[in-house]
Amino acid sequence: MKRITTFTVLMGALAVVMTACSSGSVDSGPGPVSTGTLDPTATSVPASDPAGLSAIPDDAEVDRETAILLGISRHRQLWDMRPSNNYAFGFEWNIGEFAYETANVQVRVIQGEIDQVSWARTAVKTDGSEPVGFVVPDEPNIEDYYSIDGLFKLISDAFDSSPVSVSLAFHSVFGYPTLAIIEFAPGSDREDVSFYATQLAPIAGPPVFGDPNR
Repeated sequence: MKRITTFTVLMGALAVVMTACSSGSVDSGPGPVSTGTLDPTATSVPASDPAGLSAIPDDAEVDRETAILLGISRHRQLWDMRPSNNYAFGFEWNIGEFAYETANVQVRVIQGEIDQVSWARTAVKTDGSEPVGFVVPDEPNIEDYYSIDGLFKLISDAFDSSPVSVSLAFHSVFGYPTLAIIEFAPGSDREDVSFYATQLAPIAGPPVFGDPNR
């Protein structure tokens, strides 16, 4: 049976928190953007937008689904303006059967594709619940992880599958998702999605032809 670590999320009516935030010292930028909880019926989107992300009039009312989709879209636009396709970031799944599956890792991406995934120095790979003789893999399985573009697709696909609870947070400068908690009703054939991503930084790597910055 899978276990969920770190978060406790209310089930029932769709509850959504959209956050834009800075995390870590590597990629820190302007301060966190204000956090809001979307009302179960409709939300008046404020005209004041510290990150300059809102394109909605201050008296506009939008339903929950529209608000979430707009938030994802606007942060995806920020991410598309990133200075490089070569980057590294810290990552942690919050759902897993064994401790190593939720351990901190470092994801290295070259030209938009995952090049390497390695255990972080702070990774906790065992917790005593492993069966006798269980051996933790020497390295994380690269197939279990995503680039930032892959995380955006993971979020969008999950949202399109009618979850019962959604919480999202995004970096205020680069736009990448820093947190996602997406839960489905008991008995659903979809698996819950829950992760942290943090401390993204550009790294050296071969540029895309015709664009020396990427």
